[in-house]
Amino acid sequence: MLVAAGAALLSNSAGRGTVSGQGAAGAPGDGLTCASSNCHGSAGPFAVDLQIVLVKDGEEVTEYRPGETYSMFIAVEATVGSPTRYGFQMTVVTDADNSGAGSLSDVSSNAKSLTLNGRTYLEHNGPSNLDEFSALWTSPEAGTGDVTVFAAGIAANGNGGTSGDTGVIGSMTFKEMDLSNIKVLTEDEMSFSPNPTMDIIKIDTKLNQHMVYDVISINGIKMASGIVANNAIDISNLLNGMYIVSVRGEGFIYRQKIYKI
Repeated sequence: MLVAAGAALLSNSAGRGTVSGQGAAGAPGDGLTCASSNCHGSAGPFAVDLQIVLVKDGEEVTEYRPGETYSMFIAVEATVGSPTRYGFQMTVVTDADNSGAGSLSDVSSNAKSLTLNGRTYLEHNGPSNLDEFSALWTSPEAGTGDVTVFAAGIAANGNGGTSGDTGVIGSMTFKEMDLSNIKVLTEDEMSFSPNPTMDIIKIDTKLNQHMVYDVISINGIKMASGIVANNAIDISNLLNGMYIVSVRGEGFIYRQKIYKI
């Protein structure tokens, strides 16, 4: 994201990690960020906010459930002025020892992932016309504790240099969800049918509340997720095979193996 002295980050269409192999997101152990005075942090004509947002099932969250997949968004929002190009770098680390936390996948087309010093970073893959970058983040295992997203962004005027640009840094901490009060339902309280099924899984339960579902392959890959509607889950578009289907609601979770035929 940042560049070495004399080289302009956005002008070479690469980030600091790609160019110099350095983290520049503001995380512990990183070097200078985009907001440093000798890079894109000069007093440009823009005022910029950095937004770090974690979303699950369409709702913004402030804590994570271990082993779940979330949508993560980094937005470099200009509140004053009209930048023409945007860039960023970010990483997620554990608060306990600053090691990398979780995994990042399905990166937006204006970003890329790379590994630096044992941590995964995302950064722009070229001067971006869009001010938002995104990826899927799969949270770490239980017991990891709180994690923090560190990010740095730039709003640039597109002149090929660093003059007149504005840098911004920020961080957001997400707490590990306390699952000690989550009840694991038995088959007497919830079950899925038919099993095997060709398409629709019916949820048999007396519970009447908002529920969400995940469908996981035997390799641990999330194949589908969403909000349960009419106590049914449609898996007709999945390949035949065995899956683990989980349903969650307020204070409970239920899992069952399902065979798609």
